[in-house]
Amino acid sequence: MMKNYRLFCLLAFAFSLMSCSDFLDKDIQGNATDDTYYDTRYKMQTALNAAYDVLQSDQYNDQEWRFGEACADNIIGTDEGLASQMGQLVNFRFNTSNTWIRSRWEINYKGIHRANQVIANIEKVKIADTAPATYQAIRYLLAQAKFLRAYYYFNLVKTFGGVPIRPEVETVENLVIPRSSREECYAYIEKDLREAAIMLPAVYPNAADAGRVTLGATVGLLMKVIMYQAVPGEPSEKWEQLKTLGAYFIDGEQMKFKDILGFSGSESDFESLRQRLWFKPAELCSASEIVETPETNLPPLKGVYSLEYKDYYNQPLHGGDQYAYVYQWYADGEFCKASVFEVVFKESADGTNGDTNEGAGIEHFDSGTTTMYCTNDIIAGLFESDVRKRFIIFHQTTTPDGETWQGGEGRGVSLKWYTPRKDRPKYAGDNGRNRRIMRFPEIVLMYAEALNECGDREGALTQLNTCKAQVNTINNGTTLYMPGSYGFIRDQIWKERRIEFAFEWDRFFDLVRQHQAARVIKAYGAGRANRRGYFFREGVNELFPIPQNEIDLSNGVVEQNPGY
Repeated sequence: MMKNYRLFCLLAFAFSLMSCSDFLDKDIQGNATDDTYYDTRYKMQTALNAAYDVLQSDQYNDQEWRFGEACADNIIGTDEGLASQMGQLVNFRFNTSNTWIRSRWEINYKGIHRANQVIANIEKVKIADTAPATYQAIRYLLAQAKFLRAYYYFNLVKTFGGVPIRPEVETVENLVIPRSSREECYAYIEKDLREAAIMLPAVYPNAADAGRVTLGATVGLLMKVIMYQAVPGEPSEKWEQLKTLGAYFIDGEQMKFKDILGFSGSESDFESLRQRLWFKPAELCSASEIVETPETNLPPLKGVYSLEYKDYYNQPLHGGDQYAYVYQWYADGEFCKASVFEVVFKESADGTNGDTNEGAGIEHFDSGTTTMYCTNDIIAGLFESDVRKRFIIFHQTTTPDGETWQGGEGRGVSLKWYTPRKDRPKYAGDNGRNRRIMRFPEIVLMYAEALNECGDREGALTQLNTCKAQVNTINNGTTLYMPGSYGFIRDQIWKERRIEFAFEWDRFFDLVRQHQAARVIKAYGAGRANRRGYFFREGVNELFPIPQNEIDLSNGVVEQNPGY
């Protein structure tokens, strides 16, 4: 009976798609069809905006902090009871129909679908001239869509393992797609990012484009994708690739198109690639116009970003005082020199709440609405004597702008989550505070880790201590990390990662890729009164289950992860 019901649901969905398809196939006067909707770059921009819009949604951000932060060991949540879906999630005592697991799956596939609309339809754009700038404008749109698709797939793979790679054009015939392997998914992600890298600028000339994906964001995400495939302590080509990308990004080593693409084909193959990626066809280029080749160098990234606490205009944040560090996360620090990629939010200014506002509930600070906090024992284990622990604020203590926080006795929250009074929206529930997705310290620490894995401990320590030296400017400190064996250097890098990126929604996934999740999370649970995390199952809970409704609707074509 249940099997018949599932089949009915699948057929009903298929017929709904079929009826939509029939409607769109008709030539209706005065209405846009697929062929006309995407026929200008301005219309294509609206489609790209929709792919970005997913990053701004409440649904997206609500599941980001739950998986990346609340499931790990840096915080305590206010909703950890087993009666709630959230409590079951963070206790690793959930079933395959958990609401938040399904939400993470659905919102990332929503982003993929929207990015696919751009990528699948980019060839329909009609151009009025053959100026290089015209091709460039369309190429930038395509590259951003490729980055976003790669980013959404990366979220899925690190959460679920191999997932179905959805076709760019959805039809009834390809409605059900089996899972690809983890390796196939990562290859697909890398291809998108490598192609996007040769298409994008290091910096957009127009300040109005701040927040759009750049070459730096693309190479940074590629580095992270490669790092997640590499195994700590095991020499591999992935570590070597990560080291090469780090040398390009940070040291200024040249990187050619062929290097980042892994291109080894013929000249005609490359010209075909150029045209697919909206470079101006070689036969249309004048003698004075540049025709890219496999030997063309990527634009340099060295010097574009900085570890220093400086704003977009290269001025010291907050006058360079002790609070300059946390002002990276405030309005003063939007698109600052350390920000490689951030999600742009804009308050509605009319009291509109929710996703219509283009803002998201990313605050975990206000009294009465605090969803995550830490305690003295967590802070001591996380920061030890590091100066960055001063940016945790406790109950009835004051913020940099003089506000007293009333969050509950014994609770501390990160000033990364605070919104200064001068930045607050006029209406409650409104929000205009950007979220930092990738910062330059992560690029430096990924490079340091790759150097150490490739046998260059001295180089790794140098990169690691560039981060620590910048932190020392907070209080004129002199503490640096020390030389030592491979394992000692690696542990110091991981320690710096934990401190620098604490409360930025990435801790759980960092533990998993370091192969530390079971040990750390179970130990954390053993010390908590509710034993939250103690029931983490090694070899199972590093991945979450495929949502049960996906298994059911596919009639078993989409297979479940082991252990669920």
